Amino acid sequence: MAAMIAAQYGLGATVTGIFHPIGYAKVLMQVGFEPLPPQPSVSLFGKEQWVYPNIFKYIGHIKKVDGFWGLYRGVFPRVLSGTIGNVVQNNLMDAFKESNKRPKEIAPMDHEDQLMEWAKEFCKETSQETIARCVGLIIGHPFHVIMLRGMIQFVGRESKYDSIFSSIAEIYRNDGILGYFAGLFPRLIGEIITVWITNFLAQLINKYLVHEKDMQSYTAASCGLFVSYVTYPYILVSNIMAVNGSGLEASSPPRMPRYESSLDCWNSLRAQNQLKRGSSLFWRYYTGHTRLGSEYSYYSKY
Repeated sequence: MAAMIAAQYGLGATVTGIFHPIGYAKVLMQVGFEPLPPQPSVSLFGKEQWVYPNIFKYIGHIKKVDGFWGLYRGVFPRVLSGTIGNVVQNNLMDAFKESNKRPKEIAPMDHEDQLMEWAKEFCKETSQETIARCVGLIIGHPFHVIMLRGMIQFVGRESKYDSIFSSIAEIYRNDGILGYFAGLFPRLIGEIITVWITNFLAQLINKYLVHEKDMQSYTAASCGLFVSYVTYPYILVSNIMAVNGSGLEASSPPRMPRYESSLDCWNSLRAQNQLKRGSSLFWRYYTGHTRLGSEYSYYSKY
């Protein structure tokens, strides 16, 4: 049993590693770094627009600058963060399932009683899942911060966050204990919203639309993809706040303003219509540029 669990976590870590370059490029997009200029294109409706090169060309640029292994900058803390979070979450969920294994009284119920029982059970199970996921997220978050800061070093060619131990020391020296949890609040909000809306939609769809048991297991995953697009701004703000003020070039003026809070960051991005920045991997529309010294810093809408 232990070997099977270890194999599952090992497989998860392997998949994370394989797709890491995509996540790496996405983080650089989120902080507003666009090393490649936009190109003219035509939309599906025939409108001329300027778009940034897709994510594969972005990854190609990273490889050109840092080589193949440079594509895996930050992969170790990413795997640590995900694995630790999953272990904590799964153990808590197992504990909740054990506590829920109590005999239930079966009694005749009318429609209103059935609805109340469903609502009660839904709130209980979803609350337990929320707790498990949030606790796992909190415990793994320090490594998430290290991962993000290590990635954005690409912009300024720094080396402060090249190792786990140097990163831990640098964060403490620069931000204190709270630095390990920078950007946590919007990430937690996004996670809570995702869990509740996803579970509600999945149960609703399974009750009225999908009746095949085999298909019902995929409903939650499908709903999760949709909801994650809605809650994307919380992830964006979280990642930006995790690096903001870290002393790295990518997270310091003039490339990035110094935000006083997550709300300040949210309002600033919303004012610039940038709350979906980095969400698209292909059609990334150009919305203008700002002159920064001798360089241009480009900003994409998606």
